[in-house]
Amino acid sequence: MVNGGTLNPDAVVVPAVSVASVRRALYVRLRRLALGNYYRLVHLNYDRELLATRQQTRGGTVRSYELYNRHGRDEMLAALEARCGPESVVYDVGANVGVYALALAAGEPDRHVVAVEPAPVVADQLSANVRANGFGDRIAVRRCGLGAESGERDFCVSTYTELSGFDRASATRWEADVAAVEPVPVERLDDLIAEAAPPDVIKIDVEGEAASVLRGGRDTLERHRPTILLEPHSDGLDGAEPDVCRELLTDAGYEIAVQDDFWIAEPTSTSAIT
Repeated sequence: MVNGGTLNPDAVVVPAVSVASVRRALYVRLRRLALGNYYRLVHLNYDRELLATRQQTRGGTVRSYELYNRHGRDEMLAALEARCGPESVVYDVGANVGVYALALAAGEPDRHVVAVEPAPVVADQLSANVRANGFGDRIAVRRCGLGAESGERDFCVSTYTELSGFDRASATRWEADVAAVEPVPVERLDDLIAEAAPPDVIKIDVEGEAASVLRGGRDTLERHRPTILLEPHSDGLDGAEPDVCRELLTDAGYEIAVQDDFWIAEPTSTSAIT
């Protein structure tokens, strides 16, 4: 403040606040409120198995306790469906509540899906959706994570369940909080297929852990040469995952086609390049 041409030392200087920053703060608060309420309602629906709605997906119509058709029309799901035959074995790594697994099983009774989900609550929701569709003979739910080494790791359960992961940074994106930290089993992909049929196609969406999945599946990539659809994550994370995944796939003899939000990795030959 200027009083008679001099600076008033008692004046309070209020910093200018841009309209953009106010709008951003309001948007963040509204998003947190909306998502928080949505997840609370969805958890109630799953817990009591009240309403399994019919939802149209790229693979056909399924029932789900989700309250809206989340990811059912995704381009990645369309690309995955296009690369699966009627009797394909598909590994859905990071299956979440089963959107992709259900869609892939919907129209093909002889297709087999191994749905891998480490989050205990989410794996329960996945199992509920499998039951609602009567797909117990088509979808095998594996309650574990996949990584470079077998063992046990702490898993961060997010208040926005789809963000849950082994990395706290992943679980706290979009203003979410870590609701709990629970130890979960982790297996190598190479060990997992010793107990099941080898994959024709693998989908990987694991919130920043894709490189670990690939490291634990080196033998699978070299011997069985599955097609891989991978969603590389860098949003809110350290940003290194895409580069590491690209190197691992290239070294294993895969050619990568980059789409808007995911990669399609096809083997360049029937055996790995050495």
